[in-house]
Parts: sequence; C-alpha cells; structure tokens
Amino acid sequence: MNPTTEPATPRPVTLPNDFGAPIGVTASMVAEDIHFSTTSGVLTVEKLYHTIDGKTAYGIIAASGDSRERRAYLLDERGDTVIADNGNFVVELDVSAMREFLTMALQADDAVKTVGEHIQMRPAVNED
Repeated sequence: MNPTTEPATPRPVTLPNDFGAPIGVTASMVAEDIHFSTTSGVLTVEKLYHTIDGKTAYGIIAASGDSRERRAYLLDERGDTVIADNGNFVVELDVSAMREFLTMALQADDAVKTVGEHIQMRPAVNED
C-alpha cells in the first residue's frame, strides 16, 4: 500500500475566509501547495479538498509581513453548470464560462482590465 496514492479519510474542515463566511465541509484533502515569492515576499498556501458528496472546496491564504488574505470557495459541478459559493455569494455559472473565468483569474493583470467593474478589489480583513 502506497500512502501517497491512498485517499485521505474525510474529516471536518473549516476554511477561513476574510471575504465571507468560513466554508465548512467534511472532506479529504487532495492537494496542497505552499509557495514563497522572493520577488513580492508573499507566502501562499493553497489547499484543495473533495467532499463526501462530490463537491470541491478550495482555500487560499496569502501572507506578507503583518498582512494576510484568506479566501475560501465551494464548487458543486452539476452537469453543464457549476454552483460557486465564496461564503458571501452563491452564483451558478456555465462550466465553459467558469473555465474562462478561472483562466482570466490566472492572468490577474489582464483579468482586472478585461472584467473591469465585475471584480471588486478591497484590502484583506486581518484578525488580531
């Protein structure tokens, strides 16, 4: 038995979220990435989970110095649509539109120019 290929046992997980309610699920972690940018000084931690009912939960924390930003999302693919919950808003998107949106998000500078007024930019709320 190879422990790296065995799925983790589902457990209760709460993903912190500075831009909405925390996302609470019972899930198994399927991926984790920790990255430090020497250029910006930002440490980023990303975690991806699959829930017992087939949804995907994603949490990301970015920190630099005394500031940090925590975001969480729950995605539920239902055929040709995805129900996306960020702890504040729930939207239903066509799968192809969701892929296009994620592609734009990966190109952050271009995404802000392309999407314009549809993106709300605001500073992170940090807890004491």
